Amino acid sequence: TSIIVGYFMGNLMASYLVAKWVMGYDIREHGTGNAGGSNSFMLMGWSNGLIVGIIDNLKAFLAVYIIRLMYASDYPDSLPLLMMIAGSMAVIGHIFPFFMGFRGGKGVACFMGMCLGIDGMIGLYVILIIMGLTILTDYVALASIIGYVAFPIFVAFWPEIFFNNPDQTYNLVIVSLALMVSIIGIWKHRNNISNMIKRKETGLRSVLMKHSK
Repeated sequence: TSIIVGYFMGNLMASYLVAKWVMGYDIREHGTGNAGGSNSFMLMGWSNGLIVGIIDNLKAFLAVYIIRLMYASDYPDSLPLLMMIAGSMAVIGHIFPFFMGFRGGKGVACFMGMCLGIDGMIGLYVILIIMGLTILTDYVALASIIGYVAFPIFVAFWPEIFFNNPDQTYNLVIVSLALMVSIIGIWKHRNNISNMIKRKETGLRSVLMKHSK
């Protein structure tokens, strides 16, 4: 159930639908070619980009929350793993959506939504840290990559904090899921990494200036 709920929630591609409605085209054929919030922001402005980001965040949050509602009372000991499966599959569903030929986004907003669904405070910290790093570095991609790198490390060494449960201990399956999400998320940023090395990556400030004119 966690796999099915997570994956199909992840398949709800807000960037594709909003771009079709607002711009009349497939967002994957324009800008960076990515079906996610950052490309939506660059192509359609901050308001439409924000809508896409919120929906992408919510779909992973809801995937985790649905599993929480279904299993919290009957399977409390298995709940962290079940929530992690649902959240991870929402990210995977966003990155590899079935109905879009497995060409989706980079999963960052979904990743934040998953963290928010697992524990509200941890999710809020993740969102604030990624936003802060984006402002500090001027690169959404760099902040996202740092978030993906830190994710499995935090889940492995501080699971009791991540799941807000003092009894939660290291779980190999949970860590493996976090590592899978991290590796795929970083792999999806390979073009951004190349552009940053070549100093060709588009910065947040330049995008803001473009849409403020």
